[in-house]
Parts: sequence; C-alpha cells; structure tokens
Amino acid sequence: MIICTTVNDSMKFEIFSKAKYLVLMNENGEIIEKRNNPALNSPMKRPAVAKECVELKASTVIAPHGSLCFPSYRILKKAGIKMLIANPGEDLRSSNLKEVNMKEVIYSSFLAMKERITEH
Repeated sequence: MIICTTVNDSMKFEIFSKAKYLVLMNENGEIIEKRNNPALNSPMKRPAVAKECVELKASTVIAPHGSLCFPSYRILKKAGIKMLIANPGEDLRSSNLKEVNMKEVIYSSFLAMKERITEH
C-alpha cells in the first residue's frame, strides 16, 4: 500500500495548495519518497497534487482538510484511490483520519475559489 499526502517543513499535514512537500509512505508510515509539491508551480493547485498521486500509483491519499476540491476528488475517485481527511498541522503519523464526504468536497471547492480570488 502506498499513501500519498502533503506536508510542511515540520512534516505536519498541510493543505494541498500550500504544502511544501508531497510525500509517499508505506503502510507502516515510513517515508518512501519526499519531493517538492507540484501545486506550488501550477495554476490548478489541488488537482496537480491529485494527478501526481495517481501517477505515483498511490492506493490511498490523505488529504488535509480543505484540499479535496471537486476536480481533485473526481481525479482520485476515477482512479479508484481511497481518500482520507486529516487535520492540517497534525503530525504525519496521526491516526485522527476521517473518510471523505461531500461536505468536505464542497468546503474545499469554496476554499479553492477563495484562494484564487485573493492570491492573484
């Protein structure tokens, strides 16, 4: 099992659009790969992370709260990838994960629109 998520410099969960790194972990929480977050150089930030996780053959994505806008959700759902939600700022090995739901997708979509409006 390969888990894909995004983290900050302190290796704590960070929202897809703001995280410094994308990491891959195995089921034991050991980091397999750490790379720069592709969202930081993309106009479509959250979907860039979702696409990268698909390309890296992740079986599960841990999305920090606010990360799964509708396009990202659709990309991961179509690829058959399990999606879990974490709280931004929590440790990478946190077990406080929740299943994704439509409230999360709607919230994340509104947050993505707000970021686009206020950051450009």
